[in-house]
Formats: sequence, structure tokens, C-alpha cells
Amino acid sequence: MARKKPAEEHENLERWLVSYADFMTLLFATFVVLYALAQSDVNSFKGIEEALRKAFSQSIFNSESSIMEGQDSILEGYQGAMNPLMLEYMSQKYEQTSYEDIKDEIEKLKEDGVSAEIDDRGLVIRLNSHAIQFAPGGADLSQKSYEVLNAVAKIIKDKFSIHYIQVEGHTDSDPISNPKYPSNWELSSARASRVVRYLINSQGFNPKLFIATGLADTIPVVPNTTAQNKAKNRRVEIIILKNKNKHLSKKNMQEIIKEVQIEQKKVNMQEKQPSKAIEGLIGNDKELLQNVIDLTDQYENENKRLDSLQSGDYMHDGSKPEFMEQNNERK
Repeated sequence: MARKKPAEEHENLERWLVSYADFMTLLFATFVVLYALAQSDVNSFKGIEEALRKAFSQSIFNSESSIMEGQDSILEGYQGAMNPLMLEYMSQKYEQTSYEDIKDEIEKLKEDGVSAEIDDRGLVIRLNSHAIQFAPGGADLSQKSYEVLNAVAKIIKDKFSIHYIQVEGHTDSDPISNPKYPSNWELSSARASRVVRYLINSQGFNPKLFIATGLADTIPVVPNTTAQNKAKNRRVEIIILKNKNKHLSKKNMQEIIKEVQIEQKKVNMQEKQPSKAIEGLIGNDKELLQNVIDLTDQYENENKRLDSLQSGDYMHDGSKPEFMEQNNERK
């Protein structure tokens, strides 16, 4: 008697649903992150980041690997969506909160002639003739002016690295005419440019962030009727423009972000001075030195990640250290 033929196995035509479900989950997470950046308080960003990282470290299909396995997560590293630069660039809530923080810090410099207010353009930091002292009819700064600018620059840099900054020069209504500055237009422009040049050369700001403009006596804060009022109108205003006003500049923000990241890496390199023993082994091989620094950073990051696990089990969050992956490949 002939044996029955085994039933043919049917091809599973629904396997695409697994990949589709992964994609839809990632897409949903992206919009959740964008919504959180726009709506959440700055103090809650760390909580959001940690919650999302934990959520995505577990596979949605209970498989052995996470859908966001490894250290290249969108929530980690300098390329991630929670990157401080991206936070500054995308989040209106971060921007508004930072404006208010800076405004509070500027209040401490009130006696030095510095004030701040928030308007439709952004955060306006006003330095009057007491704070920013120029030579009469000129654009040379006094020593005190440098000290005030240093304090203001530090406050700005603590919050903003990639916001456009517009520096405006203002004069009183007294006419001026000398070989160097035929009118208040040239004088106010030169004073604004002098402040911009100092912030770039001495404080390390990216030159592409700045817009310098002179407005002469066209926008007085008080009528130019007394000597005291004229002194108030002689001023420089540093305006940190809102991101919604970034169209005011033709500059490429993505290019600026890359440059700032490169500068940050250079600063990190300078801060990480190798020991004399390492220098003796490496010599002038900068590429090898960078590899040593990168390896040290990875080692430190891995230790921090392992320490953060509640159970102490490296598989707790669904990801594996790089050296474990390499051992598995060799096997």
C-alpha cells in the first residue's frame, strides 16, 4: 500500500506584519518624542528619556533582541534626538524656559547697567552706556566693558550654542561727523561689529551665529531731551532670536550644528590629557591617541550602563556590551 504524501507546507505570507509593526512602533515613538520636546517642561526631559529608553530596550515581540539594540539608539549619544543641541534647536519649551533663566541671571547685573526682556523677537539683553563704554565718537571698548561682556557671554553660552544672535548698535540724536564715522549710522554699526568681534574672538562663539546691525538714533528707549536720556539711548542690544525667526538669516543651521559639534569634540580632546606614560608609548601619533580616548570613553560608558541596571545583569535591558557581541561572532 502506497504511503500518503505529506501535506505541503504553506508559505507564511504574513511575515511582513512583524517588520511593519516594528516600523509603526518606531514611527509612533518618533512623534511622541517630538510632541514631548514641544510640550514638556525642561525638568521632565530626563524622565522622558529614561522612560523611552527602558520601553524600547524590551522587544515588543518578546524576541531575544531589542528593536533598538546597541548604543546607536535615537535617545543616546551626540547623534540622538535628546542631544542638547537638538533640544535647543527643536523645543520651544526649552527655549522659553532658558530665556527666563537667563533673564533672572541678568537681573544680578542690573547695577552694572545690564537689563533683559523677552519680546516677539526673542530675549533682548540691553547694555546701556554704563555697561558698555565706548570712547567718545569711537568704537573702542573700555576695560569695564570687557568684564561685563564676559559675564553676559557666559550666561548665554550656558544655555544656547546654536541660536542666532543679533547685535544692534544704538546712538543718541547728537549728530557726529569725523573722518572715520561720517554719521551715527556708521558709528552704531561699528560699535555693534566691535561687540560681535569680541564675542567671537575672546568667547569662542561661532561666527555664523551673528548678525551685526547699526540703527543710529532711530529707536530710542526714551526721548533725546536730556543728557540722562541720551545716555540711556546710547546702548548695545544683544538679541537671542527665537527659532521661529531663524528665517531672518540665510545661514545654514545644519552646517552650524556640525561645526559646533566639531568644536565640542576639540574641547573634549583638550580636556582629556593623556598621562606621561601613555605619551611615551604613543608619541606624536594623534590617530592612535584618539583611538585610546575613544576606547576609554566606551569603557566608561559601558561601566555606567552596567551600574545603572537594577539586577546587575547585563541582559536586563536587552542589549549586550560590544565585547560580548564580538565573542559571539568568533564562536
